[in-house]
Amino acid sequence: MTAAQPVPQLDTADQYVAERLLVTVREDLGRADVKASILLSGAVAAPALVLSRGGTLPAGTTALVFLIAGGVLWAAGTLLLLAVIAPRSGTVRTTPGLTFYADALGARDPEVLRDAVARAGQDRVGWLLVQFQDVSAILAAKYRWLRCSMALLGAGLLLAAVSVAVR
Repeated sequence: MTAAQPVPQLDTADQYVAERLLVTVREDLGRADVKASILLSGAVAAPALVLSRGGTLPAGTTALVFLIAGGVLWAAGTLLLLAVIAPRSGTVRTTPGLTFYADALGARDPEVLRDAVARAGQDRVGWLLVQFQDVSAILAAKYRWLRCSMALLGAGLLLAAVSVAVR
């Protein structure tokens, strides 16, 4: 005699919607990482190209101040791009859930994980929505840092151009 297997739940319309929302936000997460990676490549390459030309630093104090300020803003923007790509290990959700690796790190006992998995299996839509909430918070943070990084890179570039103009 074999043990009875649990009866799989049938997909419902709300589960379908929750799955589609989660897929969409995960795809956007990947696009944000690709954008940040491409911008990071340019942000690292641009100063290397400029410095490899062997140009001289501006002689005037005003031009040098603009160049240094531009370099600081450029470096800050580059660091923010790294922050966009870095993995996230926190959550902003207020409900309990087991949705990504950091949730498993807090549970030392495998039985706690087993119970969390069982609860998630009982309410698949709820579990999908908790994941959607987590991934959406990560996506919002990535785009916030990406916008800030682009502003810093643009301001740094503008100040560097001003330093050349006031020589």
